[in-house]
Amino acid sequence: MHFSPEYFKTHFPLFAQQENRNLVYLDNAATTQKPACVIDALRDFYLHSNANTHRSSHRLARRATEMVEGVRRAAAGFLNARSPREIIFTRGATEGLNLLANSLCGTLQAGDEVVLSTAEHHANLVPWQMMAERYGLTLRFVPDARGIPQFDRIGEVLSSRTKIVSVTAGSNALGFRTDLAALRASLGDRNLYWVLDGAQLAAHDPVDVAAIGCDFFVCSAHKFYGPTGIGLVFGKEEHLRSMPPWQGGGEMIADVDLLSSAYAELPHKFEAGTSSLAGIAGLGACLEFIARQDRVAMALHEQQLQQYLHEKLSQISELHLLSNPRHNLGIVSFTHPRCAAIDLAQWLDGRDIAVRVGHHCAQPLLRAAGHTATLRASLAAYNTRADLDRFVAAVEEFLRQLDSDTDPEPGMADMTHGLWQPDDLSTLDLVTLRNQKNWQDRYRTLMGWAKVITRKDAIRTAENLVQGCESSAWLVHRQQGDRHYFAVDSDSRIVKGLGALLLSQLDGCQSDEVSVDQLQALFDDLGLAHQLSESRANGFRALLQRAFSLMNTR
Repeated sequence: MHFSPEYFKTHFPLFAQQENRNLVYLDNAATTQKPACVIDALRDFYLHSNANTHRSSHRLARRATEMVEGVRRAAAGFLNARSPREIIFTRGATEGLNLLANSLCGTLQAGDEVVLSTAEHHANLVPWQMMAERYGLTLRFVPDARGIPQFDRIGEVLSSRTKIVSVTAGSNALGFRTDLAALRASLGDRNLYWVLDGAQLAAHDPVDVAAIGCDFFVCSAHKFYGPTGIGLVFGKEEHLRSMPPWQGGGEMIADVDLLSSAYAELPHKFEAGTSSLAGIAGLGACLEFIARQDRVAMALHEQQLQQYLHEKLSQISELHLLSNPRHNLGIVSFTHPRCAAIDLAQWLDGRDIAVRVGHHCAQPLLRAAGHTATLRASLAAYNTRADLDRFVAAVEEFLRQLDSDTDPEPGMADMTHGLWQPDDLSTLDLVTLRNQKNWQDRYRTLMGWAKVITRKDAIRTAENLVQGCESSAWLVHRQQGDRHYFAVDSDSRIVKGLGALLLSQLDGCQSDEVSVDQLQALFDDLGLAHQLSESRANGFRALLQRAFSLMNTR
């Protein structure tokens, strides 16, 4: 059995574009790239079949309707559903989970229980929280060990009032797979609904809902090489028939009177309004594409990659792996005690390596594990060992730079009087920063500037926290005579560097010597708005706005 990731990658036009020839794309758990057949299907629909479905008699409408129902049949085969009537098109997994939460919980009684886990994506937490508040339901959680659910102990939280169990089939933050066979055995023949969030699982494994035994399964096409804006909900037909629809409007009705309506047959009663028809066409092409692949060989390739990456990263001193290579869906997640994850991610971006950083919409899991953000590298079948070697080499390069830097000592602070000392910014040379020839050198200079910003525990309070920064940042101000002085602190070196840039132009100035527009123009002129992520650029703007707000209120 042989699988060639290099050949597989040739199906994806994005990688053939000149600007992407050297791209290492390791953000697949967020979204995968699209093969040419999917892109062509989207275009082809608008060129040859664009019309609304079902209720028109002309040939374009007939063609569009035939396409939609054909893709529905293919999707039923993809998930091994018994009938196309068990497949509902949604905008994605998030909408699918909202659909199920609204429709299922509307049939429950106050005091009934919904069981979730600490590892859920926010999309499988927030809808149930909303319904619990609306209907007086109780949310219970599978026992966990530092956030990782112990599904073998789910029986400890099941009771006669348990009506719904909705859990992930695989973590998007840490990559672990749920043992679905063991979970099914634990649930037994209890009278409850079992919902599976399969957004990550469907990207890596063939899905057989009949073998799994779940009542509902939810996934998004863009996680498995399909287009964005289209997802699937599988539901056992007997359950879908008894559930009320969660949205009302066109397509989901059979007859409407002024005071009442009759709903359409399955699955259309859950598809109000016009679906993403081009997206459905793209999904159809995606399902055909996947059907032509050797999925067993693809999965083996991905497993070999994630094990290799775990092994290589485990050899880096101090790096803390949160993910485990055993039973892993292709996700590697880690932190390092001497740098903020976002700083490393920004460095990687400068080397054309795309990863994701943050809480990955799984805040309860990361908080239970003792973290607020991790760096996540997630794999797809077009990734290669060479990609991973470049990634590891870039991580090591970044850490060597940290080793060459001397971390600043904590800043002087009189805790008794709540005083703080401003940092010495006299060594910062704006001309040197401006004259750097490329973004990497400019980034390195800013990281160096971060060394003049000392840690100031005295100012790390909620009152001084700057809202709008992706990483925590604190800013304080005092006025002496007609001049303004500031101090900044952050856990992120790049934020410290940006803070140093800001204060180098602002600290010790009078109110009329500098303006917001001047400093924003400087930021743009240095090319930072173009090179930094939007959230990071917004962080600089948040610091800027906070500084002038403090100046104008004192």
